[in-house]
Amino acid sequence: MGLPEGFEGLRFPCECVSSRPGGYSEPWAAVAKNKLLPDGTKEEILNLVAQEPRTISQVAEALGLSAPSVYAHVSDMLRSELLREAVEWEKTHPAERYYEPNFPVIREAETEELCALCQELAAKVADLFRKHRPRLERSFRATPLAEEGWDFAEVAQCVYARVQRGARELLQQDGTLAPPRTRANGAEWVFWAEQPEADAEG
Repeated sequence: MGLPEGFEGLRFPCECVSSRPGGYSEPWAAVAKNKLLPDGTKEEILNLVAQEPRTISQVAEALGLSAPSVYAHVSDMLRSELLREAVEWEKTHPAERYYEPNFPVIREAETEELCALCQELAAKVADLFRKHRPRLERSFRATPLAEEGWDFAEVAQCVYARVQRGARELLQQDGTLAPPRTRANGAEWVFWAEQPEADAEG
């Protein structure tokens, strides 16, 4: 990066939109930054094997793709650790290899109580942010940003993101949250997927 000596450079809302090395915000951003899901095909494959483990030929047939094409995508996702072989899946033939996501899939239909508790906690966090907004606005008005013509509404998302990021860092420090794990390709990330209840009914 072409920065003056001693400067670190701007930090955008997420390092996934930055060319600078290293992570500084969301622990899943490396998935985007390293282009591990660069197109819709890999996402379609993940959606399919999340329903139940499948072989390359089964994926190819379901998506209307050639087996070599699916093989290339699956190989990429095995290397990036987005996919894994489903060892315990019942096989018709011993030589078959079935694949599944290598990250948790949180299904709303199966985690109703957990999702409800998350929503309850989200409401408390939102109430806390509203409660402190007057103090935040007073503090903002004392910054040069206000003199430059910006108002608090234009930085409120940034302020909230800093609060959220700071809370994550504190929870990682005391072990409440697991930090991003270094993968075989050197990328560090935590990843998951959520399945809406409507998808489970379809």
